[in-house]
Amino acid sequence: MNDMGVIARNERQLTLIYSSNTRVGRHTLSYLTGLNEKYLAIDIAKTKVSDTQWAEIAEALGVKIGDLVDKRELDLSDESTAEFSSNDWLKIIQKNDCVISRPIAIKGKRTKQIDNPPEIMEFFEVDSAGLEQSPMDGDDPDIESTTEDENFIEKDE
Repeated sequence: MNDMGVIARNERQLTLIYSSNTRVGRHTLSYLTGLNEKYLAIDIAKTKVSDTQWAEIAEALGVKIGDLVDKRELDLSDESTAEFSSNDWLKIIQKNDCVISRPIAIKGKRTKQIDNPPEIMEFFEVDSAGLEQSPMDGDDPDIESTTEDENFIEKDE
């Protein structure tokens, strides 16, 4: 059986679901605006995401709906939320966009909740030639481009 979700998934476009009322949301969006890549930004402070879509996002992330919520934004203890159902969490999300303090990036089959704004670059497979290599390992770092269709400027020797 082929399950078809309600969220459009495209390998050529990133969808960012974020709240403009959160620092991480605003900063993640600023990384996207600096790129010449196709993206769709959905600000949940202005545009509501349906309950069905939230359920699909949680499933794609492998978490419960309540795990999407930054409980620090609520004035509630863990004990008081222990018995909350998915519907309870959906009501909280719909009325308080800032509880989604970590934006959600979707591109094709990949879905990730962003903890730190630069993580959004992973979705564009930005080449970090040699950054994860160290001369201390005994090898010279590979500083040649390793991705296709890049536009590096060649250095004159």
